[in-house]
Amino acid sequence: MARNILDKVGSVGALVAGAAVPCCFPFLSLAGSILGLSFLAPYESYVLYAMQVFVVVALIGAVVAYRGHRKVLPLILGVLSVLAVLYSLNAGMNVKILYPGLAGLVVVAIWNSIEARRCAETCQR
Repeated sequence: MARNILDKVGSVGALVAGAAVPCCFPFLSLAGSILGLSFLAPYESYVLYAMQVFVVVALIGAVVAYRGHRKVLPLILGVLSVLAVLYSLNAGMNVKILYPGLAGLVVVAIWNSIEARRCAETCQR
C-alpha cells in the first residue's frame, strides 16, 4: 500500500508558514514565537507564497487520497478549505476565513488517514 503524505505535508507546512509570519496571523504567531519561527518575519512575502504552495500541495494530496478511498466528503472539505485559504490570502487577509480553512485542511488530512486505513483493512480481507 502506497502511503499518501502530500495532504499531511501541505497542512502542516501551511500552518508552520502561517506561524512564521507574526504580523499577519495573530493566533498562529504565539505558536510561531514558541517554535522560534520569528526569524522568518523579514521574509514575510516569501513565506506567504510558500503558504500558498503548501495549501495547493494539500489539495493535490486530498485528490490523491480520494483516488485511493473514493470518499467524496473529505475531498469536498479539502477543496472548500483550499479555496477559503487562497481567497483569504489574496483578498485582504481575512483571518475569519483563513483559520477555518487551515483547520479544515488539518481535518481533511486526519480524515484521509482514517479512510485510507479503513480501505486498507477491507482490501486485505
